[in-house]
Amino acid sequence: MTDLAWRLFLFVKDSTGRGEHCFYQFEDGRLVETEAQKVVEFPGVVVCHDFWSMRDVLFDKTGTLPNVIVDLDEFRMSISGDPQDRLAREKSDITAVLDRYGADQEVCAYYKRMLNKGATFESGVAAKAAQALALMYLDLVECAKAAGEEDRFFKVEVPVYRLLQGAMASGILINRSRLSEMRAEVEYEYFVLLKAYSAKHDMPLETPTKFALEKKLRAEGFDLDDVSIDYLLEYVPHEHDFGGETRALQAADNARRVLGSLTLSTAVMRPVVDVFGSRTSRIQLRSPALQSIPKKYREIIMARDGYELSYVDYDQYEVGVMAALSEDSELMGLYAAGDMYELFASAHLGLFQNRKAAKQLFLSYAYGMSKKALVDAAVALGVDRTRAKSAFGVFRQYEAWKRSIWTEFQSKGSVATLLGNRYVRNGSGQLSPKEQRSAISQVVQGTASLIFKKALLEVGKLDDVSIILPMHDALLFEHKDADAPSKVVYAFERAMTTTLAGKVAGKASIGSFIS
Repeated sequence: MTDLAWRLFLFVKDSTGRGEHCFYQFEDGRLVETEAQKVVEFPGVVVCHDFWSMRDVLFDKTGTLPNVIVDLDEFRMSISGDPQDRLAREKSDITAVLDRYGADQEVCAYYKRMLNKGATFESGVAAKAAQALALMYLDLVECAKAAGEEDRFFKVEVPVYRLLQGAMASGILINRSRLSEMRAEVEYEYFVLLKAYSAKHDMPLETPTKFALEKKLRAEGFDLDDVSIDYLLEYVPHEHDFGGETRALQAADNARRVLGSLTLSTAVMRPVVDVFGSRTSRIQLRSPALQSIPKKYREIIMARDGYELSYVDYDQYEVGVMAALSEDSELMGLYAAGDMYELFASAHLGLFQNRKAAKQLFLSYAYGMSKKALVDAAVALGVDRTRAKSAFGVFRQYEAWKRSIWTEFQSKGSVATLLGNRYVRNGSGQLSPKEQRSAISQVVQGTASLIFKKALLEVGKLDDVSIILPMHDALLFEHKDADAPSKVVYAFERAMTTTLAGKVAGKASIGSFIS
């Protein structure tokens, strides 16, 4: 795709409300005003920055989007391998890097003010900024080639970006009457949960801050030097279910914030979508963050008249990816046999009817928790110590695979998925436990993100299916025909099976989007 013609386009948004937005194309060293229709009709690569700001204007004026879009910030972050780039982007904008491509500080500063409506449009400054942006694109293409990231970015990230931007520009229908009801329900649930949580766990009457959680976890004997709070809450079993109840409270708080941010005056939401929203390339939505709404409040999303909503989800996704990457026969067998977590709970741990605990323990093990901590956690749940030690000793090939990833990360300074998406190490010397977990997470979850995006591209080819909302490893979609869900399931399963070279058979199913 890098051999396609490309052109840089700039966008100046009208903040007066009159809709007098302006598009400019940069060609032969000159910046020339153009029309939205010319932007979407350009046959090559439309290069820009902050595409989210122009997306809905383009769509409203033309009913479509350009066929190939490269947002320079997304390009830079998705090939760098440095997670700090994403954090830096949240605190700055494109002008923070233009000096690397020849723009002087005066140009960067004025262009920044232009973008933030703090200065009037100045064509001379914009042309100099455009020259730097054009050089940035050329440099990023060469960097992508050198880093082995070119195929992934242009064959997966770019088409998925176009697909999802089009879906979000089309809009998600909101049931305003249910939204009003759900707002009241989530407020009530949040304060009920908060009161019970505060009393049970001796915590302040508020959603716990990072500092409060760290203090609580350290007081309970957890070591946070080499592990994140989120990891402890999600993967490590806790006495009195502190982790699970903390996450439930956080989810309710997120839901009330998201529902509170939605306006009752409009029936259509058009979220901003970050196709490379995390280090592992997970898709994230914001403004509003609809993905964070718990199932019980998802009834606010509705289908168009004459259409139906369905929800497809991968089954035991991470386990399948781990099994294929490691080629561990025991893990492959458990994945193929049925519900791996139920089987692991009963056959290996003796934890009957405790799938949740078995899942936490297995994923803690899979991402690198120490054997001693794992066995201690299992024993606290009622597992015999000898049986616990045996349970985590059966995945010998997976253990060998983990060690190979750690060796690669330490020796090469980076690890990658099956198709790029490197994670570059900042430190040196022996890997810390946190670095070990991060390396495994990058390869497993990064590969899972890659498969999911390939599945979305397959779904995008189906005639009677419209993508509504991606949910990490699941998808809400709209259709008319009764056989459309089975076609989507097949697309999901085939994407996983083929990407993993048939080492496991992908498993997906139609489930419930709401509870």
